[in-house]
Amino acid sequence: MKKVYLDFHGKKHSLYDNLINYPPNGYEFVTGITPLSKFTKSASSIGFLPNLLMRSINRLMPISILKPYLERNSKLPSDINLIYSSGHVIFNDIPWVVDLEFVTHLCGYNLNLLKRYKKTIEKSLESENCKKIMPWTNAGKKTIVLTFNSDIIHEKTETVYLSVPPKNFIKEYNIDKIKIFFVGSQNLPKDFEIKGGKEVFDAFSILNKLYNNLELTVRSYVPKKIKTKYSKFKNIKIIDQIVPWSTLDTEFKSADIFLFPAHHTPGLAILDAMSYELPVITTDVWANPELVRNSETGFIIKKSEKIQYYTENFIPNWSAPESLKTIKKMTAPNVVTELVEKASILIEDEDLRRRMGTAGRKEIESGRFSIEKRNEKLKRIFDDAIREVEPA
Repeated sequence: MKKVYLDFHGKKHSLYDNLINYPPNGYEFVTGITPLSKFTKSASSIGFLPNLLMRSINRLMPISILKPYLERNSKLPSDINLIYSSGHVIFNDIPWVVDLEFVTHLCGYNLNLLKRYKKTIEKSLESENCKKIMPWTNAGKKTIVLTFNSDIIHEKTETVYLSVPPKNFIKEYNIDKIKIFFVGSQNLPKDFEIKGGKEVFDAFSILNKLYNNLELTVRSYVPKKIKTKYSKFKNIKIIDQIVPWSTLDTEFKSADIFLFPAHHTPGLAILDAMSYELPVITTDVWANPELVRNSETGFIIKKSEKIQYYTENFIPNWSAPESLKTIKKMTAPNVVTELVEKASILIEDEDLRRRMGTAGRKEIESGRFSIEKRNEKLKRIFDDAIREVEPA
């Protein structure tokens, strides 16, 4: 059994649970080996002072570069065969691979810091020790290719989609009612607006006048103003605290349609919905059309006309202060209109709901987003990386 050190520069995101729990054949992941890994994990999750310190340091040099630089001479256990980096370069003299959402992930999602440290990052990615650069989507790959004018980096870059485990259940379809489901992040509790939560509520208020058999379940932080506005709706259920997966599992299984009119591309939310055989309605933002096949596993609707979603090189701009301010202030009327239109099609066509849900579930169980397909790629990548440094 070969060991891969899964290296984080902060708190582990829950999306890596699927990697740790379902590794490629012949490999296992280990975490938290170095003292700095333990410190940055603690500093990113507890205590005002450590967080303040981390933010101050990050203004001068991103932790995603500083931490691996300080660890460049640290010795890993002899049985570690490879480093798998979560979104940062490595300076150790050991083979490594890196996954990332898009190119600014390599410097704390800060475009200015990327420009400042571009040469350092480029040199590290071009090094012999860097064996593969693995964006989560083709959209992410595009940001890398456009940012670095390097054939070496381009050749090393290969999309490895995120995946979720298949669900062992038989889908039972509701007869007398249709349940619409929306979820916010478990990792970022107050991301209601960027996930499209306001548009979901506005669309449901319209749909509720058109149909008398609807229910809306929302698992998300919901602002008090919106809670008050919709408090008289008896067919809206709000779960506004972090809940165990068993609770989410129950809600996903009993749902019919998944609404996710997000102003960004999520990590796993759409894939989770597909794994539960749900047709998905989402926005034409960045990589969302990669995740949902329009008219096959769901519907892609137009994004807001008021938000600058990207900056240079197709790099997402949705987390920029001006974008977040716009997202929090407004509801996108064109998104609401099309959300109602596409949801109505699914509400009225049970066969279409089932076909789309079945097609989406197949993508998770044996298609592009299956653990099997992901692990085939990772095993090849890991085997090649280790083989290149093994003595003849």
